Amino acid sequence: MCKFSHMISVALTATFLTAGSLAAQTIQGVLPSDDGGAAGYQHSVERSRFVTGSTIEQLRPIEEYGFSKIVGRDGVFATNLRNGLVIATLNDGADKGAAPAPQQAAAEEYRLTPDKHNAMVMDYFIAAGIPRSQIGGIQATTFLSATSATKDAGAPKPKVDGYASVLQRVVGGKFPVAESVAWARLDNDGRSLTEWVYWPAIPAKTIAEANRLDEMTTGARKEEYLKRLPAGLRTGNVVIHHSGATDEAAYDSIATFDVLEVRGGAADEDAGNMSKKPTGMAIVRHFDAAGKERRLPSERLTLGESDAAAK
Repeated sequence: MCKFSHMISVALTATFLTAGSLAAQTIQGVLPSDDGGAAGYQHSVERSRFVTGSTIEQLRPIEEYGFSKIVGRDGVFATNLRNGLVIATLNDGADKGAAPAPQQAAAEEYRLTPDKHNAMVMDYFIAAGIPRSQIGGIQATTFLSATSATKDAGAPKPKVDGYASVLQRVVGGKFPVAESVAWARLDNDGRSLTEWVYWPAIPAKTIAEANRLDEMTTGARKEEYLKRLPAGLRTGNVVIHHSGATDEAAYDSIATFDVLEVRGGAADEDAGNMSKKPTGMAIVRHFDAAGKERRLPSERLTLGESDAAAK
């Protein structure tokens, strides 16, 4: 972490402690679970490399729309006071007369490769407090831009502006956690330009549910289980789901056997294989140990179906 970022973090700690309800944002680090569960992680300004572009005196702590925010010249670090989701993003600079923000520094070529960026983001989040054992992989997406003068006959040449590297969470050594989020976009010097973090604790009962499903969907018991599913659904994966970062209902988590169903495409005996590219409209369906279709926490309000009877 650069010296300036460290100074900001120390100062913000003091600011939050004197800012009433904004002190909630100083909750940070490991989120404990019950015995047998998987710990979560709460991101915070003290653990972040996000640089707002302001001096300590210019930073403004505010609370609005359910978020506790630190507002600087070039960026906002916001924490959802209900579920701990962190969103840090650039705000395009309110003070146009000040020095350029890191991402706006004059014509500096972006030097990082996707692999290097992935490694830096991985190291960043592990140092911040995300358990290394819960990181199943990381994937980079590319930010591109292109400019061309009107006199140019050819197509504009794309330019790489940077990458966002997204962590893929696993618990229990093998179960993906679909709704957990941790991604960041770093500049050449490792400063964070944008980041989202939502990594809640997973209770023991959900991991036990995942292990039970895993036993039922592998080996000799697999065929017996698949007979409980609708016809044509043959291949899937055990996945842990939890309430999404934008869900308004109380936090919940479930483990399901997720199957990709392709509708309207060419007939294919492996249509349910999520490792193959579908040829029609694809939807993911979720089933419990009894073979009953389940709705995810994020689906229950929109689809009007409760899972209470299945628990």
